[in-house]
Amino acid sequence: MNNTLNKKIEAAEMWFIRRILKVSWKDKKTNDEVLYIANTGRSLYSTIRRRQMKFTGHIYRARGIEHLAMTGKINGKKSRGRQRTTYVDTRQSKHLGKPGAAYKKAVHEVLL
Repeated sequence: MNNTLNKKIEAAEMWFIRRILKVSWKDKKTNDEVLYIANTGRSLYSTIRRRQMKFTGHIYRARGIEHLAMTGKINGKKSRGRQRTTYVDTRQSKHLGKPGAAYKKAVHEVLL
């Protein structure tokens, strides 16, 4: 997920909290004040990331059609031209590189 989507998720989370507490934007309360009143922090984005990582691990272990769709590995003759980018490739290229210590560390940080 990119920064734009992250900002939208955080804005939606603040909107949810404001609706629950019935705090209007006319009251001119900052987001920090609203979070202090609610006695909570922003956690929606981290929850989404944690669930995405768990789901990805579930798909990898399942070895079904979902696994084929995510990895893009299909038996048969290799086609000509540039290789297609798979979901796994995009996840690994996002600041992580190839699976290894850095990738495992990033996954561990998301899951905690």
